[in-house]
Amino acid sequence: MEYKYLLDIGLILLVVKIFTMITQKIKMPKVLGGLIAGIVLGPAMLNIVQNSTILEALAKFGIILIMFLAGMETSIKKFISNSNKYVIIAIIGVIVPLVLGTICSLIYVQDLKTNLFFGAVITATSVSITVETLIEMKKIKSSVGLAILGAGVVDDIIGILFLTIIMNSGNLHIATFALIIIKIILFFVMAIILGLLLFKVFEKIEEKDTKTEQMPTYSIAFALILSYIAETLGVSGIIGAYIAGLVIGNTEKGRKVRKKLDLVVHMIFSPIFFASVGLNLTTLSFSLPVWGFIIIFTAITIISKIIGNGLGAKICGYSKGKAIQIGIGMATRGEVALIIADEAKKTNLINEEVFSIVIITVMLVTLITPILLHYSFKRNSNQE
Repeated sequence: MEYKYLLDIGLILLVVKIFTMITQKIKMPKVLGGLIAGIVLGPAMLNIVQNSTILEALAKFGIILIMFLAGMETSIKKFISNSNKYVIIAIIGVIVPLVLGTICSLIYVQDLKTNLFFGAVITATSVSITVETLIEMKKIKSSVGLAILGAGVVDDIIGILFLTIIMNSGNLHIATFALIIIKIILFFVMAIILGLLLFKVFEKIEEKDTKTEQMPTYSIAFALILSYIAETLGVSGIIGAYIAGLVIGNTEKGRKVRKKLDLVVHMIFSPIFFASVGLNLTTLSFSLPVWGFIIIFTAITIISKIIGNGLGAKICGYSKGKAIQIGIGMATRGEVALIIADEAKKTNLINEEVFSIVIITVMLVTLITPILLHYSFKRNSNQE
């Protein structure tokens, strides 16, 4: 049906709202309601709503706006002054999952390429889900929130390099790596230059736009353009959106712009994004041994980030409690892991069952980590 997407969007918004109210009643994070709604509506259960081009586009727009709002909450000075810490946290947080994931997969299959794939696919963090949880808890500006965001940017770049390995498996050249690294550097140079120029432009707009009526439109346009440039140069669009948020958020009227965008994002685009993650789950039909491996692999996926990123945070001087919170916040997996899995399937590196295992693992981790993050902040607050 030509207009079925209207029904799909309506059902998603309604069901997400219902499940969000339920999760809030039992003191669970709101994002959990969106994820569960997607699973219930999607192919795994009722099969009323299926992912479509329109839903995927709206979900992509949603994740860009979520990361844009996160950038607006971040101080540029704090981000730059702690950048060395974020690199250390990210690197250790990639090495540990790579090693543990590869070893764990030996339970399921003994094939070096597939084993390395299992290790590589759990290295990349998806901070967008953590960001929404941190915003809900009003912890996005905390030292833990800033560390998760900063390390997440570095983590995403490393994820892109792993994606390059997967896509060129068996035919990898140094020139391919060099080109990717050059593109990443080029993007950040362009982002810094555009950011500095537009920062001055936005300051001028502020002088004339006393009621802040035009700034939200200019802000979203800037976020989308920078996201497009990022994607064109092989960098995730969410990094472009986050940098755009950094620029806008550090202007005088940035806070007022955020308030205007916040309502629209959380009323429409955020629910669609989180429900779309749930829609990716297509089947729950596996043998008991495979389910056993999925549970073990899910545990390793979470624990490896808590150990890796937590250790990196501890080395950088964070307290034990904050180090664990950073590790939990970095444990979410999402779009990068799904892209790596999809590309691996297309190149016949993995079969359909392995692909489905990754999807379910991502789903389980995405459901569990917001709960752990809520609990860790509550526990830390009680101890203090």
